[in-house]
Amino acid sequence: MDDFLNIKTEENVVVVGDVHGCYLEFLQMLDEIKKMYGEKTLVVSVGDTVDRGDFNVEMLNLCFRLKEEGNFIEVQSNHNLKLYRWFKGKKVNISYGMKKTVDQILSLPEDERNRLKEKYINYYETLPLYLIINSSVVVAHAGIKDDMLGKVNKKIKDFVIYGETTGRYTEEGFPERVDWTRERVVNENSPKIVYGHVVYKEPYINNLCYGIDTGCVLGNKLTGYNPFTDEFIFIKAKRRYFSFS
Repeated sequence: MDDFLNIKTEENVVVVGDVHGCYLEFLQMLDEIKKMYGEKTLVVSVGDTVDRGDFNVEMLNLCFRLKEEGNFIEVQSNHNLKLYRWFKGKKVNISYGMKKTVDQILSLPEDERNRLKEKYINYYETLPLYLIINSSVVVAHAGIKDDMLGKVNKKIKDFVIYGETTGRYTEEGFPERVDWTRERVVNENSPKIVYGHVVYKEPYINNLCYGIDTGCVLGNKLTGYNPFTDEFIFIKAKRRYFSFS
């Protein structure tokens, strides 16, 4: 746990933005990925697969199954880390978004709940902090700076999982975040960095950094991105599952 993963693949790769319990939209995304690129496509999740949406247990079980089948990797993220800490008996602040996940888990029969707890703890402990693919694409939940690549420490982990904030909030109720992509200096050897965490109406592209959390759980859409073909896949949200107001 808490290490990065460096992989090589000749298969197509699609990185999917924050799902947040939007299980039905994620299933649709998987179908679209298979249609476009084939069954062997490597699907990478930027994390935050739970909380705020309505199908959090379903998402967890699907992620377990996809990982067992191969061709699926999820990176560490703040919402999933919080769930891991809750399962481990740590004291966490159960916000409204997380309460939906916790309530769903607590509604399960005790034996099923215990099985889920054990599976999730084992699952989360195998997730890489960030992922480097073919030395040319990096996937990190909240992003990563070039001087952090190939390294792991507490400062890097905090940045990758939580990002940087100003301490202020936007009109929509989001923490105001520091746009670390603006400072990036790129050259012909710079990898693409694909991340989630920060919600945009459309994918945010800046200095070879691709922000692909497009707020599916807020009623917008789920985004997938193939960094090698530079193609996007969009799945419209079936409804708004969560509101900050």
